[in-house]
Amino acid sequence: MWITLKQQLWRWRGVLITVPSVAGGLLILRLVGTLQLMELVALDQMFRLRPSEPTDPRIVLVTVDESDIKELGQWPMSDEVLARLILSLKQQQPKLIGLDIFRDLPVEPGHQELVNVFTSTPNLIGIEKVIKTAEGQVIDAPPVLKQRDRSSASDLLLDTDGRVRRSLVYLRTPDNQSIFTLGARLAFAYLEGKGISRQPINREQMQFRLGRATFTPLQSNDGGYVDVDARGYQILSNFPKFQKGFRTISITDVLQGRMPRDFVRDRIVLIGITAESVENRFFTSYTTNSIAAPSGVEVHALLTSQLLSAALDERPLLRTWSEPLEWLWIVLWSTIGTLIGWTSPSPRRTASRVVLLGIALLGSAYVLFLIGWWLIIIPPLFALVASAITSNGYLLWENLKDYARTLEQKVEERTLKLQQEIVERKQAELALVESEARFRQLAGATVEAIAITEQGKIIDANEAFIQMFGYLLFETVGMRASNLVSPDSREIVVQNMQSGYEGSYETVGLRKDGTTFPAEIRAKVTTYGERVVRIASIRDISDRKRAEQASILEERNRMAREIHDTLAQAFTGILLHIGSVTQMLANNSGSAQIYLERLEKINELARTGLAEARRSVVALRPQLLEESTLQSALHRLVTQMRSTTKTTLIYESKGVIYSLPTEVENHLLRIGQEALTNAIKYANASKILVELVYDDAQCLLRIKDDGQGFGVGSISSLSGFGLLGMSERAERIDAHLAIQSQPGQGTEIVVIVNRE
Repeated sequence: MWITLKQQLWRWRGVLITVPSVAGGLLILRLVGTLQLMELVALDQMFRLRPSEPTDPRIVLVTVDESDIKELGQWPMSDEVLARLILSLKQQQPKLIGLDIFRDLPVEPGHQELVNVFTSTPNLIGIEKVIKTAEGQVIDAPPVLKQRDRSSASDLLLDTDGRVRRSLVYLRTPDNQSIFTLGARLAFAYLEGKGISRQPINREQMQFRLGRATFTPLQSNDGGYVDVDARGYQILSNFPKFQKGFRTISITDVLQGRMPRDFVRDRIVLIGITAESVENRFFTSYTTNSIAAPSGVEVHALLTSQLLSAALDERPLLRTWSEPLEWLWIVLWSTIGTLIGWTSPSPRRTASRVVLLGIALLGSAYVLFLIGWWLIIIPPLFALVASAITSNGYLLWENLKDYARTLEQKVEERTLKLQQEIVERKQAELALVESEARFRQLAGATVEAIAITEQGKIIDANEAFIQMFGYLLFETVGMRASNLVSPDSREIVVQNMQSGYEGSYETVGLRKDGTTFPAEIRAKVTTYGERVVRIASIRDISDRKRAEQASILEERNRMAREIHDTLAQAFTGILLHIGSVTQMLANNSGSAQIYLERLEKINELARTGLAEARRSVVALRPQLLEESTLQSALHRLVTQMRSTTKTTLIYESKGVIYSLPTEVENHLLRIGQEALTNAIKYANASKILVELVYDDAQCLLRIKDDGQGFGVGSISSLSGFGLLGMSERAERIDAHLAIQSQPGQGTEIVVIVNRE
């Protein structure tokens, strides 16, 4: 039993340590008042998020602003003006009149007039300043109102940040007499007129019922307050949030008879000053700037509206939990946060859960606020976050210690392996050095130029390579291999290097002095240490090319002699026979049989010459193909045509290049040449793409332009001689020819021929 309990305590040690630590710390911070201001700010935010309410129709404000003071010509206004104002209001028989203007001293002229109005207006309530000012002063009520018990206190309670969040219902005067504040006095008098009065419930706790509402005085530690001055009878201000404020009329409009009919009839009227120059502005929970701050008379009216709505409309008063419940509330959220941090597998999961629960806490507090409960937010929220962070951090620390112990063991094992690997690496490095030395000795002894490249850059070369290109070794290392071939050949070299092509191909080398030479490159991809490199041997094939040129020249001479001995002889014989027949016809000699024999001889010679001509033509190749492959011939053709036109020509070659039969390359080149010429000359194209694709089984030639295009079926055999020639050439090499074109949409010609 004890062992099991001990195991459980150890398992949940983080929770048992974190909860009392965090909750206790927050309770101490709360008791000393550190969190009070943040809690009050959170309360203000809930007030601002509250839905708006319609204006209270039972209250009307008569205000004195800056324009009214200018109209009056003085401030304070004279007793005569104030008397006329009250008399004008009395004509519409308001329920009550609250005068939020001090009149402890007469302001002539018209003082006696005002005294008479005070005496004859039993529903008029005046004000006095009960709580002493900073200078220790109080302000008395008008004597006639004081004698008739029709005075009230104008005092408002301000929190440490200057906001009105608490309202006084009544307080004690210096002579220990109870006096209602102006807002409360007007509300209670209005309710008494409707037969509603205060009903005591618990005299010790000073609870009373007023209509449908139950009032309980604010204690010094209620809600977010800590040791606040709770003297007098205070309640939490739960002022309504009006859409447009109270119904208001200026004193000038009243005095000049511009007050609407029945505007104040059977209503509570409060008279007060709203002018900026008097500095009578107060911040409430709704206030966000000094411009929107309500005046003192508006704050009194808000308290009146709050009390009337609570007694008549069941609008909830703002209540709080008892202090022990608030302590349990903090401990509960500390426990929740600790459990989250202790059971979450990662800080990210902890953070997401804390955010969701924090939103739930704020949402529940706001819902309870709407139904009349002020639930503390800041300490529980801090308890949730701090407990989650602390417990998760403690868990991570425990896991880190376990991981550190495991890591130490792994480090020891890894150290032994590394020592063994170091020995093996050193042996491998020695072997590599010896292998590299043998390679350099072998490469230096060979007569062929050898270069090693990595990612297109030269990393090593032998002496023959240096002599071939004319660079020093330090100049060569780091140079791009494509810079050692002529610009026309770089594309093929770069393509072969990028594709990892292994084999031999021909190109044109470029020496340091700018001279070029024909070269043959044989490439092989291999490993060099731990790096994948490309080893290329380069041979200067200038002698071979000269021999090939000489062979071609000799072949041309041979064919020229053969043409001379065959075609020339045949044509000469034809000419002789034609001359003989012409002479005979001129002399009108010889028989028809002789003419037929001569014509037969001419026909035979012509046929022989035609056969020899066809044989000679087949043996000849286009000049572009005599010196290079089909890919290079097309590239040179595009380059030549690019220099003679403004049309943008783009040439692309894809796949590994291989040779095709001579007749196939001849016809493909002629088809490409014809298509390019047509696109430039007739289609008025601004851009032409020539694409040669080498596939494993097929070779594809595509010529595509953005010219004016044409209807393929509308081309006649006479005007479409070039297209007819392309079709005939494709048939001769058993290729597939596709021509796609529409007027205004360009033309695309595709030739596909099998590799075999």
